[in-house]
Amino acid sequence: MIERGMSDMVSMVFSSIETEWTTLISDLCDDIYNTLGQKHPFIFWGHSMGAVMCFEAARCLKTKHGIEPMHLLISSASAPQVVRKSPRSIAEISNEQLADKIRNWGGTPQAILDNKEIMDISVRILRADLTLVENYRFIVEDSFVPVLSCPITCFDGKDDLRDQEGWSEMTTGHFVRHVLSGGHFYFMKNQDNENQLVDIIKQSFPSNT
Repeated sequence: MIERGMSDMVSMVFSSIETEWTTLISDLCDDIYNTLGQKHPFIFWGHSMGAVMCFEAARCLKTKHGIEPMHLLISSASAPQVVRKSPRSIAEISNEQLADKIRNWGGTPQAILDNKEIMDISVRILRADLTLVENYRFIVEDSFVPVLSCPITCFDGKDDLRDQEGWSEMTTGHFVRHVLSGGHFYFMKNQDNENQLVDIIKQSFPSNT
């Protein structure tokens, strides 16, 4: 029964993996709008690829529904217009090499690293995520006008710095960047960084919301 349950879960996860930005963002945008509507204030916080997803979802919400987050918090992600270059295509990287990436990045519980079935799922998801990142293109033309007006705050680990200054061009609102100690997962196992992140998130909401 346990094996069958795990098999059903694996099938569900695999069938829900998305590798096309247009479909992913459109579905995400509609889900958010249907859940929040125009009455509930919200902010977005996204880490790494999740930051790009939050940005694109925010743009979609503003363009399609006329709403946007009160604050966009970006973590460990370069600005969208930065060209992402990789010496090798994701298709050329083996599952074993992707599993090594997960281990080397840190932040994954040892219980997951030791579970082959869960790691197989994680590698499949990581491959889909990296394929999305590899195929992502955002071009700022001379006539570009930012859709967003919300403030954007960026966070980065000083041991894994990203090119984040370009995020200031993605909004007409306020922009600030914080560089904290640590690497890609600077907020894990670092109470000071975690507290600072939580404080800024709390401050993103007006006191009467």
